[in-house]
Amino acid sequence: MLIRGYLRASTTEQDAQRAKEELKAFGTKFDHRIAGYYIENQSGTKLERPELNKIIEDSEAGDVLLIEKMDRLTRLPWGEWKTLKARIMEKGLIIVVADQPMTHTVFTSGEQNSITLALTEFMLDLGAAMARDDYETRHKRQAQGIAKAKAEGKYRGRQPNLALHHDILDQLTLGRSYSQIQVKLGCSRATIARVVKEN
Repeated sequence: MLIRGYLRASTTEQDAQRAKEELKAFGTKFDHRIAGYYIENQSGTKLERPELNKIIEDSEAGDVLLIEKMDRLTRLPWGEWKTLKARIMEKGLIIVVADQPMTHTVFTSGEQNSITLALTEFMLDLGAAMARDDYETRHKRQAQGIAKAKAEGKYRGRQPNLALHHDILDQLTLGRSYSQIQVKLGCSRATIARVVKEN
């Protein structure tokens, strides 16, 4: 049994690696070492994610897909979650969520009977539904806040990160490539292209 950690953050401004130490400590608690980490900055509302696809492809039946929280794996609508879960289950992967003890039975008992499998699947489905609901609620509240600010004449939209834009322009002046700038400044190619277009 190999354990693979999946770390995800929604944007390049967030740090997907922040949970790495937590997952490492989780493995240590059960006397297991994590074989590898798959890290990406992608929205959990996207079904197609390169590193998630890679972890599924690299795994074999009985391997563990370890995540910090359920929303790191999915914020997908229900139908798309069922598609993703089917791919994971078809590969024979066991999903373990660090903050859901019900999913830890593969470490505590070494095996999963039909009852624990059913309970684990229920917990995963419940967690997936809650993650999606949280996503939709936050976006609804955000839209309501924007509508209210617009009505009051206070809405200015998302403001550009002028310091980052200045740094990008400096790097471009020095002849750096988009890839080099991405690595150095931790920004996306789309941000660099937008700065180029605006200037």
